[in-house]
Amino acid sequence: MTIAAETAHLATPIDGLAIDDTTQRRLFLDARSNTEFSERDVPDTLIRSVFDLVKWGPTSNNTTPMRVAIARSEDARAAVISNAAQSNRAKLAKSPVLLVVARDNRFHDHFSVTSPGSEATAARLEAAPERRAALATTGSWLQGGYLIVGLRAAGLAVRPYGGFDAEGLDEALFADSSWSSIMLLGVGYPPPSDSGAGLRRGRVSANVGVVSF
Repeated sequence: MTIAAETAHLATPIDGLAIDDTTQRRLFLDARSNTEFSERDVPDTLIRSVFDLVKWGPTSNNTTPMRVAIARSEDARAAVISNAAQSNRAKLAKSPVLLVVARDNRFHDHFSVTSPGSEATAARLEAAPERRAALATTGSWLQGGYLIVGLRAAGLAVRPYGGFDAEGLDEALFADSSWSSIMLLGVGYPPPSDSGAGLRRGRVSANVGVVSF
């Protein structure tokens, strides 16, 4: 089915939602993929608090396979930036905090917590590494979306990056673990004077993006 393109509506609050206009703006309407940030520190405790909030979002069989590495040290930051696409390196370098969103390929080891009573499922996944990796990937991407919204709820600006050498970064950070990187996030508090991101681009409306059958 072909649907004609439509000019996006302005980023204005939506009536009839269970969250107020301020929350809509913080999570979606005014939030941006920043490349400029304030110098305010972002503590690890805040990142951990956000993780503990967004972990409650649904995943397949409650697998919760997403893991987050905070690249704090000079060596860790250098590994992230050097393995990023050339066009992303300067932008990442401006981010006060670099997060590596990863999938845990051994998420099923935690089924006693996430899926008690699913020992048979865990055994099947142990014998099917390709299936396990597929579940870890889709679940981690889903949780990565929750993470972005959660970081915005904490008052942070977030810019996601997909252009990087995952194998090189995994070798640098995760060589002795079951984690595999899937996405980078540049995180910090927004600057005081402007959005820190360029002009907002358009979006298609629900008339284009939602269809009833």
